[in-house]
Amino acid sequence: MYLITKLLQAARSWRGRPGGRRTTRRHAFSMDHLDHRQLLSVNFSGNVATDFPATEQPGVVVLNSTTTPNIQHPIIPPNLQPYISVSGFDISEIRVSYDATTDTLSIGLNQPSANPSNPNGPSVIAGDADNNGTAGTVNPAVAAAAPGFTEFYGLGGPETMAAFLDLTGTGIPDIVAGFSPQAPPATPTNPAPVKEYQVALAIPNGSNPAGEPSFGTPLPYFTGNVYLVQTPSHPSLEFNINHFSQLYAAMTGHSFTSTTQIGMGAFAGSPDDIGISDAFFPDTLFSLSQATVTPGNPVPSPPVLINPHEHRIVDTSHRDLIRATVFGTSGFQVGQINPATVTLDGAPALAHIYRKIPHYEFPAETFVFRADQGKLPAGLTTATLKGQLDNGTAFETQATVLNIPFSARLFGRLKKYMGGGTIYNRLAQLEKRNPSIVDAAIGATTPAVSANPAARGLAAIPVDYTPRVHAVKAASTTSSSSARVEKARPVVSIHRDAAVRNALPTRVRYSMNAYMDHAAHARKA
Repeated sequence: MYLITKLLQAARSWRGRPGGRRTTRRHAFSMDHLDHRQLLSVNFSGNVATDFPATEQPGVVVLNSTTTPNIQHPIIPPNLQPYISVSGFDISEIRVSYDATTDTLSIGLNQPSANPSNPNGPSVIAGDADNNGTAGTVNPAVAAAAPGFTEFYGLGGPETMAAFLDLTGTGIPDIVAGFSPQAPPATPTNPAPVKEYQVALAIPNGSNPAGEPSFGTPLPYFTGNVYLVQTPSHPSLEFNINHFSQLYAAMTGHSFTSTTQIGMGAFAGSPDDIGISDAFFPDTLFSLSQATVTPGNPVPSPPVLINPHEHRIVDTSHRDLIRATVFGTSGFQVGQINPATVTLDGAPALAHIYRKIPHYEFPAETFVFRADQGKLPAGLTTATLKGQLDNGTAFETQATVLNIPFSARLFGRLKKYMGGGTIYNRLAQLEKRNPSIVDAAIGATTPAVSANPAARGLAAIPVDYTPRVHAVKAASTTSSSSARVEKARPVVSIHRDAAVRNALPTRVRYSMNAYMDHAAHARKA
């Protein structure tokens, strides 16, 4: 149905317009359709103790079999005890976590150690009934001792493992989540369909309403992610329930509060593990607030522009400079940034300038990086600027850039944007046509006063224009290193007349005009 809807939308977007007139298509926002399995509140790995750490309080509730009365562990008959020490359908504990941000309830069913003599060893694999280290296969000795003993991979066939929830406080299961004992029906095109994880309404046991329930009407809207790998390094079953607050309200008629308690239990077993009984973890109450993850403080992400004067193009193939301007906001003051901590995809900041931008309410700070020190891949990519404030608060922001190695040498429109070659070649041509505009003496004396013969006021104050480079203050020091005096480089004196201005490469002209306009605004201010 979704596919048909998309096709209809595409067809309608190409319909002819009345009178043969073409209308401009409006730009619309698009949203990726994300698979719900990508939205994990708990990072599932098949290791319940790791994914649901008991030390996270609040955030994780541990329901332990050693402290839960009336729990039923699988009983192994005497003829199988020499070969099976523990069943993979046993449940030693249930761990629960609720993320209010994503409204997801995550559940992990943990199994006991595969070696009873080593209680802290690796867990038995979920569903590995004979504990031979491989789900879906049977130890030949077990098959000989119990003919008909069968295992299925992925909790297939009549095998089951699930948790149930008592949301109404009656002691009777309302919801069940896990793998049903009912295998999906075979079809001519799929004779062995894979059994899927599901969330469903619970059907209470007629003879024992508080006992093991059955799977009723499926609830796909609330069915979340599942993790079942069944290997020694990833032994456990983990899953979650989406939109849990909505499910709770639908079942109880009201929303949960900080004092809400819910009950949870679990069950597992198979009729084909001949002689081994099923496991049952009875309904146990816990406080939902104790299972609720405490939300962390979000990392600030201020607005940033990277090389806007070069159309967001960077070139990491040589020693070029990248300028990234971080804009302040009402909740983020750029003046509090510690420059020694700022990096752009691994490249440390070489210099920085704090300034007030005309017509913008908050100050901004520009950081300069060497392009060849970063780790940006070629092509259209996302550059990440990270750093810390003076109080230690971390921040991170991103912007899309186009990384083109040797971009100034390319042909076409890009070459025009990048100056039609290298800027230095264009300046050399300019010098050749107008020798008077360039002072090529590398060791030339730098003027100390204004060239204006009638300079007054601040313009008459002697100024040392010798280029000096200050290193960024190191994070572990309290003072900057001494300034390094650079030799004077060729000085270009360009008159702003049409002939010379048009001879400038595009990048130089835009940069010069932007600088002069900024200086004019600053002078007026």
